[in-house]
Amino acid sequence: MQSRYVIARLFALVVACSLPSGGGALWAQEQTSPEAAAAAEGVADSAVPAARAPDERPIEYWIEQLDSDRFAQRQAATSRIARFGDAAIEPLVAVTRTGKLEMTQRAISVLQSLATGQGPDDAGGAWGALEQLEAQGAGSAAVAAKDALDDIRRERETQAYAQLAAAGVQIGFRDVVIHARSLTNQEVVWIDKKWRGNVAALGWLRWVRRVDHAVIEGDAVRQEVLRQVVKMPELRSIVLREAVLRDDIFEPLATLSRIDDLELRYIRLDLEDADRLAVLPLRVSLGLMGTGMPIEGAQKIREAMPGLNLVYKQGGFLGVVCNNFMPRCQIDAVKPGGAAANAGLQPGDVIVRIDDQPIGTFEDLQLQIGSHLPGDEVEITFERLEEVEKVKLKLGKLDGE
Repeated sequence: MQSRYVIARLFALVVACSLPSGGGALWAQEQTSPEAAAAAEGVADSAVPAARAPDERPIEYWIEQLDSDRFAQRQAATSRIARFGDAAIEPLVAVTRTGKLEMTQRAISVLQSLATGQGPDDAGGAWGALEQLEAQGAGSAAVAAKDALDDIRRERETQAYAQLAAAGVQIGFRDVVIHARSLTNQEVVWIDKKWRGNVAALGWLRWVRRVDHAVIEGDAVRQEVLRQVVKMPELRSIVLREAVLRDDIFEPLATLSRIDDLELRYIRLDLEDADRLAVLPLRVSLGLMGTGMPIEGAQKIREAMPGLNLVYKQGGFLGVVCNNFMPRCQIDAVKPGGAAANAGLQPGDVIVRIDDQPIGTFEDLQLQIGSHLPGDEVEITFERLEEVEKVKLKLGKLDGE
């Protein structure tokens, strides 16, 4: 059997060689399976000149293929169009106007892919196109665009927390002191000396949602940083502290639609700064703590914003918390390391006088302490276990929370 098989193979080889070259090729083609023929056709296509290669076909060709009868061709078109980058945006938007559901879905899918590849603070390009489609409010294109944007937002928010943490920006729940009031367990964006100075990384702040407090201090209190901070979508409360102004920090703040609470703490301000503050979109309160703002500046702000709660203090800090609703100024808590703690004041003590000024409520105490600068010496008269005592101390500064 083996010898007959060998003889048959030799005979076939002799016959093939005796045919003309065209006939040999024809015989080989006739003996090729359909699968092999398809593979050979694929090789032939890949060998055509570059001008006929699929990558070189214009975008108009691939846009048309989104409506092809062949699923594979529609898939290939979706992939090829994405390679055109920004040049594909306008044609894809035009596709969404055709009313053809699958074409629209594929166009939105490509726009989503392009938008995902944009920089974190790039609001144009495919992202802008999707926002415009979403704004139409109705129709398959608007619904698909909204779904695509929601997907990107969720992905970008996760990325933002990771990218900002890597840059030294802190985001988390903590207590915040604003206008000498402590707000407990607030989610805050915190930019201080731990920030590594990468301004480009702050572009991710526009994707930090559900956080409405920001605290910026030291060298980070400058215009280029605040231009990124004000892009936080839910930002309402801002504390700027412990800085020397090097440029106009009020220009970025003026771009916000509203600021509920703003505090500038131990940042030197002058009378001209009062004019800049008076035109900010402030809604609830403004705190000026240890800014050196002349009293004329504070009065100018009050006149320009009569409904605003202006908390104007020279910046001296005692370091006690008292109950606002008590008829007497009884200390509930003492800040460790503060002026009061260092002088021996304790919870339960009742403050009755600062120097020669009688103190009735915690508000009276805040008013008197707020009229002093850090380092000023004051005499505290207080009651402890029905005994009246006095102590002199130097006021400190309101430092970190």
